[in-house]
Amino acid sequence: MGDKNLRVFALIGHTASGKNKIAFEIAKELNSSIVICDSKKVYKYMDIGTAKPTPEMRKEVKYYMIDIKYPDEYYSAGNYAKDAENLIIELFKRGERFFVVGGGTLYLKALFENFVSLPTVPEELRRKLKEKETHELYEFLKKIDPVRAREIHPNDRVRIERAIEIYEITGEKPSEVYRRESGSKIFEPYYFCIYWNNKKRKERISKRFDKMIEKGFLEEVDNLLKKGYDLRYRALDAHGYRDLILYRMGKIKSLESAISLAKKRTYEYTKRQLNFFKNYLDKKPLFYKMEEDNFEDVKRRIKKILKEGIWRDF
Repeated sequence: MGDKNLRVFALIGHTASGKNKIAFEIAKELNSSIVICDSKKVYKYMDIGTAKPTPEMRKEVKYYMIDIKYPDEYYSAGNYAKDAENLIIELFKRGERFFVVGGGTLYLKALFENFVSLPTVPEELRRKLKEKETHELYEFLKKIDPVRAREIHPNDRVRIERAIEIYEITGEKPSEVYRRESGSKIFEPYYFCIYWNNKKRKERISKRFDKMIEKGFLEEVDNLLKKGYDLRYRALDAHGYRDLILYRMGKIKSLESAISLAKKRTYEYTKRQLNFFKNYLDKKPLFYKMEEDNFEDVKRRIKKILKEGIWRDF
């Protein structure tokens, strides 16, 4: 494949942006595969709450990087990057048309840009961090590495934990480790980011969650709990899952309260996603503001980019 970086199209967007529906329709029309970039879709049994493609959709379009781990298995952004990188290289070798779809911020960063990959984190360290509140961990990070702390939202527990893990394992400031290990990746990403304004984003999140409940999201959570998967595992510390589990544990008094909290947490997360897309990707995305009547236009634009640019040599 030569020394030139491989160009990869990535349709990205905040939760409830409609990216998965758009991606499915484009892939079906262009006979393309989809590589999912999502930190929760990798897990089995987590279908409704992650908005995973349905069995019917998977019959029509080939999806990669979903249902590859059990919820009690540790799977980091670094693990994902290694697996997805090997997969994508194989797809290029086979001449198989594909594009990446997702909103997983760390997973995108790990796959396409500079990212620190550590040895497996000792279980004792992971347990020690889990016992601390998020604000306690953030205060500790501010003390050991104020530079890295300024780059992370105070509520972004995953990235805070990751930074502290780097410090505990290497003995170095995370910001210095990232700077030293920065280098070139083998892929050249083309990010196309779709987003909605604040009002529409809230509405879409609310409707999306209500539909998930109608489809059996609570029953899906019950099934996970019966299998022994609970909040001990990072996979279940996800928007919606965490709230419904806390409701089943009696720590949230009513289903309505759990749903309301899940919607609020999801909306807050979408703000962090957009901030990440705007400020923390080395290669700046092409942003496209969504409206109710422009789904066909965005599909037309993406298909043009794929056919005339990204896939020109396929």
